[in-house]
Amino acid sequence: MSHHKSASIFLSPSTGKKNWSRAFTPTLTLASRPSLRGETVSTHFVGTRDEQCLKQSAGAHAIMPKLVYGFTLIEVLITIALFAILMLGIVQLYVVYGRTIELQQSSVGVALGGSSILDAVRAAGLQASNVIAAHTFSGISYNSGTTTALFELPAIDSSGAILANTYDYIGIYASSTSAYRIVDAAPGSSRVSEEKQLTSVLGALTFTYDNPSFPSVARITVDATTSAVVRGKTVQTHLRGLIYLRNL
Repeated sequence: MSHHKSASIFLSPSTGKKNWSRAFTPTLTLASRPSLRGETVSTHFVGTRDEQCLKQSAGAHAIMPKLVYGFTLIEVLITIALFAILMLGIVQLYVVYGRTIELQQSSVGVALGGSSILDAVRAAGLQASNVIAAHTFSGISYNSGTTTALFELPAIDSSGAILANTYDYIGIYASSTSAYRIVDAAPGSSRVSEEKQLTSVLGALTFTYDNPSFPSVARITVDATTSAVVRGKTVQTHLRGLIYLRNL
């Protein structure tokens, strides 16, 4: 028994002549025997798929369209809509976050401005011997009042020792939306003559004295308000402090 593909020879029943078939089909040879004419005749069983069935099957496969997978128009539109919503949320989050940071920074700046004023008045008052009515700083005359406080302090050397009969002068005053600290240091004093801005967001600054006579003042009440407008919102800090003088 053998399997092979070949051109098969068939004997015609009527004429006994050899008939060659050009169809190449799978055949199974079971046995062979010599014929009366000395020819070898093989018995073949042809498979169930003949040439015609194979051609029809091949044609059917050629006609069938290939499946192509992709996105429908609705799926594309839904994807674009979801992406747009996501981007809008991210942008909104960024804007809100930026506004929050800006508001917090402004709040900190406003609070620090008020604290700087009170710290400067406290530092000068605790070392001052007197509040003076007037003094000239760098050629400009200043007077103590509701928006200006002038202090006379004993001058000290680099070791912290007090210089006899020598005084430094410190003034705290308001000008528009700013508050300043100005220093007039005596020769030999460890303090430095300078003018420093304490805040640029001043709303109001008021000094109240416990005695109308400045040389007799023992304490000062400081009322400071700082404020700023950030994106239509007002950030404000109000500080109030009572400062006692050294009065040596």
